[in-house]
Amino acid sequence: MSVIDSLKRPEHTGENRCLPCTAVNVALVVLVGLAVSVLSPLVGFVVLVGGALAVYLRGYVVPGTPSFAPRVVSALGLAGVFDHGDADSSPDRRSESLDANVDPDVMLSTLLNAGVLVEEEDGLFLADDAREEWESTMATLRKTTDEELAEAVANAVPFDATVDAEFGGISLDGPSMSVWISRPQAIADVATLYTVVERGVDPMVALAATEPMRMFTEVCPDCGGAVEETTTRNCCGGTAGLYDSPEHEVLGCADCGAVVYEFPDE
Repeated sequence: MSVIDSLKRPEHTGENRCLPCTAVNVALVVLVGLAVSVLSPLVGFVVLVGGALAVYLRGYVVPGTPSFAPRVVSALGLAGVFDHGDADSSPDRRSESLDANVDPDVMLSTLLNAGVLVEEEDGLFLADDAREEWESTMATLRKTTDEELAEAVANAVPFDATVDAEFGGISLDGPSMSVWISRPQAIADVATLYTVVERGVDPMVALAATEPMRMFTEVCPDCGGAVEETTTRNCCGGTAGLYDSPEHEVLGCADCGAVVYEFPDE
């Protein structure tokens, strides 16, 4: 893999490129480049070229851009300039969850007994060895194509299902569920199934644990960025990203804007 290839972020470029994010980043790169060129024209030129190349290859250069760029564009009254076309051609999708008919108390006690979770005075935590394996598996899955991820989902779920890569995520049609899950959540859930089942947990209990386990995420399953407790935001990608209203609490990636876990409404 070349250096250029290692810098590319196809999930934020090409047909997945967020135009508001790109516009805001280009404007910031130009402003910084022009400011620096006052002191050193050569350094200013390097900033302009390097920043433009980063935006071209990665979609944006400023961390956390998906969380603020669309709001900036909207506040400036330019949202209409960045129309993404017919909504029917790329429908908004809100990630669902893999589920199993397992009592939550049974699921919790099973994870504690298996050493996946540990209970301390200030709450429940993911065991260190379980976290290490979980995050290592996510790092491996992060490198897969959508089609390869769909195959991993099909192999991981404890039932026969038709699994396909669709709408930037994974659709699963099985005997007891038909869901669509985003790519970040699919990566986390497959890693959970591998990690938990390996510790002797019944596969259906492991399936029930996939969504709760995402509460312990510290790194984005899809890009490796930092995950933080935040609120939903409107951004390119619709309901696959930080969406809806600012009152909705989620765990989201500060770098790519992916929703990893949604806190239940009170």
